[in-house]
Amino acid sequence: MSVDVEDWFHDGGLAPSAPAAHRVERNTDALLALFAAAGARATFFVLGDVAARHPQLIGRIAAGGHEIASHGYAHQHLTRQLWREFRADVERARLLLEDRVGAAVRGYRAPYFAIQAGVRWPIEQIAAAGYGYDSSLLPMGRPPGLELVCPRAPYRHHNGLWEVPVAVLQLGRFWHLPLASGWGLRLLPPRLLRRGLERFERDVGSGVFYLHPWELDPDSPCGPGPLRWPLRLGRGRLAERLAALLRERTFVPIRDVFPETQGG
Repeated sequence: MSVDVEDWFHDGGLAPSAPAAHRVERNTDALLALFAAAGARATFFVLGDVAARHPQLIGRIAAGGHEIASHGYAHQHLTRQLWREFRADVERARLLLEDRVGAAVRGYRAPYFAIQAGVRWPIEQIAAAGYGYDSSLLPMGRPPGLELVCPRAPYRHHNGLWEVPVAVLQLGRFWHLPLASGWGLRLLPPRLLRRGLERFERDVGSGVFYLHPWELDPDSPCGPGPLRWPLRLGRGRLAERLAALLRERTFVPIRDVFPETQGG
């Protein structure tokens, strides 16, 4: 299980300054309560901006036995950064998180899963910034997801950095989609999602599920833009469906399932 810890406005590139606009702490605490009730643990990819604003939240996540990993600092899309800016962002986030938890931070996930298979420079900068693994590449090709562009199981890049993709599920004969997610849990019929998870486990092995704290919050804004309304769909049912999934399966952090990612 993995969680991308960001506030609602980070996804839209906004930066509200009013404290009332910040909802990530209450939403993450609600998620922590669901995990604790089920005995589940996860990898939390924490945004540096969240760690700076809510340092006590990071302590509560770590105290729950969860893995702290990095989501970068400012939630900037990769295509909007020069390589030096990207390197500074991921390094700043790692150093801040390590200072907050007093332990090494090995994992990184790019905002928007923006790193693409075959593009080497982000992978080189992630390794140079001190990380042991990345979890940013989607193994499916860009929509409509009819082809796989990299392995669905963990593998090593040319420079030794581990890649741990989220579970891209095969539905039907050809379709590969990132439905092991809060989006899939909110919108798919539960039986269809479970069938996809079982097929992945049979064909590939253990897979990485992911979601966001804001997905538990029906009242959270979505930011401007006519295409952002789908982000609201199904939020009211997510807590119940997630609790059911946590009862059915055992979830632990990435570091526990893939300990090889914790080396140098």
